[in-house]
Order: sequence, then C-alpha cells, then structure tokens
Amino acid sequence: MLDARMQLHREFLLAHAPGQKLFVTLHVSPDEQAVRARPNLSVVFVVDTSGSMREVVTEVTEHTGQTTFVDGQRYEVVRGGKNKLELVTEALRGIITSDLIHPEDRLALVKFDDLAEVLVPFTAAANRAQLLKATDKLDWYSGGTQMGAGMKAGVGVLETESGSRRMVLLTDGQAFDSVVVQEQAGVLSGMQVSVTTIGVGDDVNTELLTEITDRTQGQPIDVVPDNQNPQPPAVRASDLPAALLGDLKQAASEVITNVALTVRAVKDVVLERVTRVQPTQTEVTKTDGPLQLGNVEAGTGATYVLEFTLPERPAARMRLAQLGLTYEVPGASYRGELPPLDVVVEFTGDETMAARVDPEVMQWVQQRNVESLVAQATREAQSNPEQAARTLEQARSMTQRLGNGAMTQVLDRAIGELGSSKTISLGTAKTMRLGAKTQTLKAGSGEGGLPTDEEIRKMTGA
Repeated sequence: MLDARMQLHREFLLAHAPGQKLFVTLHVSPDEQAVRARPNLSVVFVVDTSGSMREVVTEVTEHTGQTTFVDGQRYEVVRGGKNKLELVTEALRGIITSDLIHPEDRLALVKFDDLAEVLVPFTAAANRAQLLKATDKLDWYSGGTQMGAGMKAGVGVLETESGSRRMVLLTDGQAFDSVVVQEQAGVLSGMQVSVTTIGVGDDVNTELLTEITDRTQGQPIDVVPDNQNPQPPAVRASDLPAALLGDLKQAASEVITNVALTVRAVKDVVLERVTRVQPTQTEVTKTDGPLQLGNVEAGTGATYVLEFTLPERPAARMRLAQLGLTYEVPGASYRGELPPLDVVVEFTGDETMAARVDPEVMQWVQQRNVESLVAQATREAQSNPEQAARTLEQARSMTQRLGNGAMTQVLDRAIGELGSSKTISLGTAKTMRLGAKTQTLKAGSGEGGLPTDEEIRKMTGA
C-alpha cells in the first residue's frame, strides 16, 4: 500500500577520499488502494482563551471612542471588526458544520488560559449540537497563557483515540509554561500525533511553535491582522476559517500514518540528519530506534533527504546502508512493511565519473539548505547586517534557481529591509522562517537548475 523510491546524489564516489557526503532522497507515496482508504479523523482543538485574544484583527467599520479592560490590558471598543477569539470560534463552527468532516469523525475541544479545561471530550462529528455549544463557551474565559497545560489536556483525550490523530493548537502569545510545552511536544511525538500550530499576531513565540511542528512532523500556520497585507505563508486574519478547513482537508488526505524508518549503516558510515523536504520542511528527530517520519498524503506523498558522512574506501562497489520502512493504513486497518532498500555506491579513481550528480536530488538538498541560510542570516542581522544580506542573497540565488518564486519574494523583502534600516523586522523574520518550512517545492517541480561546482563541493565534500 506504500510505494517507496530512493535516489542517490552520486552513484560514483572518489576512492581513498575521507569525509565525503552522500545525499539520498526517499520519496514515499500511497498506492491506489491506500488512496481510497480515507481514515477516520480524531482531531482535538486546543484554543488559547487568554485576555489578549480579544484584540480586534479585522477591519472595523466604527470606532466608538470607548475602551475596556481585560486581564489588565486596555482594548478599544469598536463595531464591525472581529477579535481573534471570534475568528477562532467562526472557524471552528465552519469545520463542525462542513461536509469535509464525516459523521464518524471525532472532534474534541480544549481551552487554556490560567487553567486548562476539556470543554467537550471526543465525540462523533455527527453530534454537532454538543460541539457547537462547547465552541460558543470559548468567550466565557480569560486569563494567562498556560499553553503546556492545554496541550497536556489535549494529550489526555487523544490517548484513547485511534485512526488519524491530530492536534490543532491556536494561540496568540508567549507561553507561561514553555518547559511543559516542550515536554508535551515530546509526548505527542512519541504518540506519532501531528500538531498544526496556528499563531495569531506578532507576539507569538515562533521558535517554540516551530519546535512543536518539527518534533511532531506537523505544520505551522501564521495569521496576521488584515491591515498588514501579509506575504505567503502568512494568511490574513479574516482567512483563518479557510486556512483551518484547508488543514483538516490535508489531515483527511493523510491515508498513510505512523511511517517509521530504520537505517542500518555499515561500519564508520554515519547518518548525520534526516529532513522532510516535502510537503513541508521539518527535521526528523534522531533516536536510537526507528525514526518517526510522520504521515503521508495522497497525491503529493512525502520526500526526505538523508545525509551520510562516509569513511575512506578503496575502489570497489559496496553497500553502505539498508533502509527499512513500516507504516499503517488506518482506513483499511492495515499495518505494512516494505522490503529493505539497499544504498549501494561504487568508489572509483575516475574523477569524471565521480563528478556526475543527480539534479533532482540536488534540488532537494538546496531547498533544505535555504532554511539553514535563513536561520544564519537572522542571527547575523543582529550584529552584522551586511553579512546577513550576503547570506540572504545566497539563499535567494538558490530559490531562484529552484523556481521557488514565493520564497524568493520573502527573501527580497528581508534584503530590502536590511538595505534601508540595517535590520529585519519581527514580522518579516517570522514570515521568512516559516516560509523556509512551508514554501517548498513539490515532487517534479522546479526549473532543474544545478548548483555550481563550488556549491557542490561545499555540500558534498567531493
């Protein structure tokens, strides 16, 4: 039910050359039988109900001149505009009443502020009245931002669920209990539950939300006020309901779940990292046991880049590693295992043969490196804006060569800010960071541009 295809960036490597790199792409996709087996969904929505969620983020029609205090903060009373919590409520109501959700799917709702509470445990989506009633209660609460407590309550209701499990975490601020957040992200990763994080506004702890999505193979959604004219991947606040529906549509298309990769390498061959580069980009957490690769969508599938460092070897053809894959198809109540895939290369003294590079593999490697360059430039911008601009220009040249126009536009904006103000604004830095993870190529896309010889030497050690 799961198809797997492996490609090496080089079939030939130089003999007697230590420290060379080998990049291997692993593309997995459901077969036709799996595509037809739509899983039942179990989705828990974990919603921030802190006082700051009353901030209006859509266009207003009337300013009353009046103000109100919520949790020590002053907010203007306006008419026509919607605040963050109203938008979340509208989005949840849209999901509950949508044809996208099947009657046998199961939904749960958790709120968090100073305290976390399960407003409705998992119940069949057909029970719309109970779910809508719980959603309408979100406006009753206020307080701080104990996000970790909310996640822990969500974990509690997910533990007894089956099928395709997912957590959708909606917040607009900094967590008061970030240690608990990190702990629960580890628990969710162990449970193989993907987390979609929806951060509303510029006060969100983007680093923390990114850590959650990385560890759980989830995806981040960035929501900004309507008046900020956001660039992708950010979405306007008024588009939040559509974004949430899109995320649930993706969840329903993840017909393969709990994909696990076992890598058995020969002596002195080291697996340095594994990165999912499609449909979104995340680092796969390395563990002593099988590596958890997450879920796989029908249609696009998923692509991973494995990076190996190789020892010196004499001229010979040899197997360097063996890859094993296990997976589940919850819609068919099936658990499967693929025959092992052998990573075989030939070491040679012929430099011409060793210079042959697979362009498709190198496209994925370059995309992976864009995120590293973005993170590097963000750090450099704090003390050396000129160097940060040069780093971003390097990333921009990669996105141009790959035909990734959306990410090129994000980088252009950051480079322009460095030129005019010698800094990168918080909003642009956030868009750039999340863009590197979500504005990715799809299998078979890109313009096929190869890196330069110098870039290949730096990336591969050849």
